[in-house]
Amino acid sequence: MYEALPTDTIAAIATAPGQAALGIIRISGPAAGDLLQQVVQTSRHCLSPDTMAFGRVFDRTSGALVDEVMCFFRRGPRTATGEDVAEIHAHGGPLVLRDILARVCAAGARAALPGEFTSRAFFNGRMDLTRAEAVMALIGAKSEQAARVAARQLEGAIGKGLEDTYDALTDIRGQLEAGLDHPDEDLVGPSLETIALSLDNIRSTLERACQSFRRGTLLTRGARIVIAGPSNAGKSSLFNRLAGADRAIVDAEPGTTRDVVEAIGERNGIPLTFCDTAGLRGDAPRVEQQGIERAKQAAAAADILLLVMDGTAGTPPEDVLELARLFADRSILIANKCDLPAFSPPDMSPLPSPLCISARSGDGLVPLMGRIDALLQSDIMGDVVLTTGRQHDAVDDACRHTAAALALLLEKRDPELVALELRRAQEAFASLWGRHASTDVIDRIFSTFCLGK
Repeated sequence: MYEALPTDTIAAIATAPGQAALGIIRISGPAAGDLLQQVVQTSRHCLSPDTMAFGRVFDRTSGALVDEVMCFFRRGPRTATGEDVAEIHAHGGPLVLRDILARVCAAGARAALPGEFTSRAFFNGRMDLTRAEAVMALIGAKSEQAARVAARQLEGAIGKGLEDTYDALTDIRGQLEAGLDHPDEDLVGPSLETIALSLDNIRSTLERACQSFRRGTLLTRGARIVIAGPSNAGKSSLFNRLAGADRAIVDAEPGTTRDVVEAIGERNGIPLTFCDTAGLRGDAPRVEQQGIERAKQAAAAADILLLVMDGTAGTPPEDVLELARLFADRSILIANKCDLPAFSPPDMSPLPSPLCISARSGDGLVPLMGRIDALLQSDIMGDVVLTTGRQHDAVDDACRHTAAALALLLEKRDPELVALELRRAQEAFASLWGRHASTDVIDRIFSTFCLGK
């Protein structure tokens, strides 16, 4: 449990496990300075602010040297956690670091929980929840773009991008409630049309923020690009082309791919997982039918679906057309084998015309990658990019309640109902930064952090 306004002192190894040149023991809390002086013997006062001091850690029983270290101390609240903070920089051997940490705990510190340093920064007002989530996003970033988005969030990009919208919502709620609380006073406020226009602008801003969530998840976890289509359409050949290696078996016999085959790649800083799947056909044997079912499941979960059809075989099967209709917003239709004399792109109307390629020769691959880039990169670097489900849910709830308030206002319903929806919208909006977040939500966020953060 992560307690608001804690009073004890915590300590943890703040560097990654394993051998390294250096390792850091971090201490935070009211006794940080006292514990540092107890554990480290220095030739000068180690509590001088913002000064690194050389010292030694000795075994108090035998007097043997444990390690030579550098130490640092700074008083709160101008620290990462808002509390007094000390650090011991030792040699990075795991045994040495565990030994020094044990001595710090024996002197009176408590072993920190995962994420407890960052949670103290939150409770002490040093950062909001979006910035706290950005800490782990930056640590776990799998691409340069993901790291840049996390760094912007660490600077408060979400707050800066949406704070004006939150303030506008607060002003409208205040104006409406002032009229409800003082009905006998002749208060001059904005017109119904002005309030409705403001609420519609707020709703539109929140909708755009919600739409950024898909792009944010692409950056944090990468994109799954699934290749599906009928047997012998050239899916495995295209998969090998995109993977840059012969990962999948290519053969004229139908059914050579019976499971989902994956390959890892990257495109413009976004991690990609390419997936080859079993060919869709109705007369497949029992084992292959299982592969076809997995292919359909993979298509449903795809961020981008490449539907590959044989450009020499006429109209594609109905199950392929069904996938194209179901996932039209994230599908790219492809007619393969454009290098063959019998090639004739199938008529897909009312669906878009397929992109003509040859997986064997590589023709059409450049336009295909351009289509993939367009789906991956659309507005990816906007100011507000939501990257966690919690962020999305908070903004989505605020958007829904704002839309409900707008609808009630336009219907000229009871102003108290409008004010109620605005209160719910504001509370949901505020939870984005943790202003009204429940203890369970806060515990869930920080429990996913690594030790020492």
